[in-house]
Amino acid sequence: MRTFVTWMLAMGMAAGTALAQERKTIYVDRMEGLEPFVEKALQTAELPFDFIEEEKQPDLKANLAKMHSTYGEILYKHKLGRNETHRLELRDLQTKKVIAWHAFPLSGDDDSKRRAAQEFAEKVKQAWNKRKR
Repeated sequence: MRTFVTWMLAMGMAAGTALAQERKTIYVDRMEGLEPFVEKALQTAELPFDFIEEEKQPDLKANLAKMHSTYGEILYKHKLGRNETHRLELRDLQTKKVIAWHAFPLSGDDDSKRRAAQEFAEKVKQAWNKRKR
């Protein structure tokens, strides 16, 4: 009986260690005002991420792959008749691989930023769940 209890305690400790190892630290880079929306969307998605500053060497980083100013976007649309798409990425800093990304036209209003952040968070959650399998 004592062996069984010892074995159950060891399994419980191993499971707790495995769960603790699944949490990752993440840094949300500056993105022309998009960062608070991205951080909130990722928190709402209930992912196993701890948000930290870049100086603390995070495991993951969320950032814009392409970044243009809103004024540049207006000029681009006026000259070429279309919006330049931007790409939100979640990158594993150790492997340098992109885990998830979302392409979208960058607009200056909060509703479009919120929508882009929510769509990005959904794609991150899907990719993260596939990764765990």
